[in-house]
Amino acid sequence: MSIKFTQSCPTCGRRIDVRASLLGCTVACQHCGAEFTATACEESRMGREQTNEDLLDRVEKALRRAEEASMVGVNAEIAP
Repeated sequence: MSIKFTQSCPTCGRRIDVRASLLGCTVACQHCGAEFTATACEESRMGREQTNEDLLDRVEKALRRAEEASMVGVNAEIAP
C-alpha cells in the first residue's frame, strides 16, 4: 500500500490523492487534465495571493485545453 496525500488542483480546485513517491514531480489532475508539481505543503500555495490576472490566466489555459481536446475528437470523426 502506497502512502498518499491530498492536494488541490491549482486549476480546477478539486482535491486529488497523490502518491508520496510523486512529490516534486509533474502530475496531471484526473478531472481537468491540468499539469502541476506535486507538493505536500498547502501553506506555500495558500500564502500567495491570487490576482485577477492569475485567475484569468488559469481560465484561459483551461479553455485552451478544452478546445484542443474537442478538436482531437472532431478530427478523429473526420479521419477516413
